Amino acid sequence: MSRTTKILVSIARQLITVSVSSLLVALPVQWLWNNCLVGAVNGINPIGFWQSVGIFALFTILFKDISKRKPNED
Repeated sequence: MSRTTKILVSIARQLITVSVSSLLVALPVQWLWNNCLVGAVNGINPIGFWQSVGIFALFTILFKDISKRKPNED
């Protein structure tokens, strides 16, 4: 395979991986939001796919476990 072909195959694999990962993450968030929160809390509206991706990203940033970081070795 030529170098260009290898690069294109690598890019295609990465795009497929990102697409599948976002589906596996966003769809459960969207389902839980739309089926649990909308009926339970007044004023909550159903969300779409990209909103659920954003909610997941936000919660990952806010609530990730930082206790597993290695201490600085000086």
